[in-house]
Amino acid sequence: MLLRYLCRQMHKRWLLYLFCCCLACTKPRPITRAFYFWKQRYQPDSTELNTLNTLRMQRLYVKMFDVTLAADKHTAVPVARLDQRSPFPAGIQVIPTVFIVNDVWKQVNADTLARQVAQLLAQTSPQQAGEVQIDCDWTRNSKTAYFAFLQALRRQPFMQGKQLSVTIRLHQVKFLATSGAPPADKGLLMCYNMGNLRQYGDHNSILNMNDLESYAGNKRIAHYPLSLDLALPLFRWSVLFRHRSYAGLLRNLEENDFSNHRIFSKNGEQLYTVLKDTIVKGYPLHAGEEVRYETCPPALLWDAARYLAKQRQHYNPVVIFYHLDENELNKYALPELEKTYSILR
Repeated sequence: MLLRYLCRQMHKRWLLYLFCCCLACTKPRPITRAFYFWKQRYQPDSTELNTLNTLRMQRLYVKMFDVTLAADKHTAVPVARLDQRSPFPAGIQVIPTVFIVNDVWKQVNADTLARQVAQLLAQTSPQQAGEVQIDCDWTRNSKTAYFAFLQALRRQPFMQGKQLSVTIRLHQVKFLATSGAPPADKGLLMCYNMGNLRQYGDHNSILNMNDLESYAGNKRIAHYPLSLDLALPLFRWSVLFRHRSYAGLLRNLEENDFSNHRIFSKNGEQLYTVLKDTIVKGYPLHAGEEVRYETCPPALLWDAARYLAKQRQHYNPVVIFYHLDENELNKYALPELEKTYSILR
């Protein structure tokens, strides 16, 4: 009897221990709420400002300029500089972000480019910015030059007292051994543009769970050597195919633009065939061409958020939506975006 009693007590304690472990694993964590602003002109409208206010945004990652190769293909130049027409919102920390085209690493000197980028950021960035983010889709061939640039950038006077963050693509997480981890304070994992946009077929190249699980499985996010913030997509596009070959991107088309059955025939979940020559929102389309309409409905965002929430690092991340744009925000109710944040806590 005594032995049976002791066994029952041990069993109860074991269950209590497991229960406490589960509570510890699911305890909500603090997250920092943020948006990307990726348009060239900064002049947010009432919808964009209301979104920032209602969702209690804490940070706004603003693209200040791009860096690309000049016409001579030998020097790097800044393009698409931010045209700021309105003041940044009070109470929201602005993080200057720079997009660098991967091709520049074949030609430019890393130290020189780091000095030029830092000088331009010093002229254009808010003085109180505590972080700078560099966005570049480096490869195994360009990582040596890119990583040297990051090290040189951190040595610039402008970077004193600031964190350096860098964007990380999912393929760079999966193939860590060849991609390497950049010399930065932290990374921003871009959880979108994960499929092959140019590949013909009825799939979603912006965000789909099969690709997300393929790239991030085996706890690759949890074990990544940099602390990772997370970015999720709020955008859509339409991909044009001609004879099943990629023919370009069509922007700002709506799903109801494909509702005329005399012009479009639906071939699957999101693939449409053009039945006769037409013009849709200024885009000339021809009979026989096909268009794949891609978007990120709330249910898909929630699925991705649940998967990402399982791969927790010992880190309280910034969670960023890409991007702040009235045309995209009108596709989502604010409680739907709030739910996405809640899932990731």
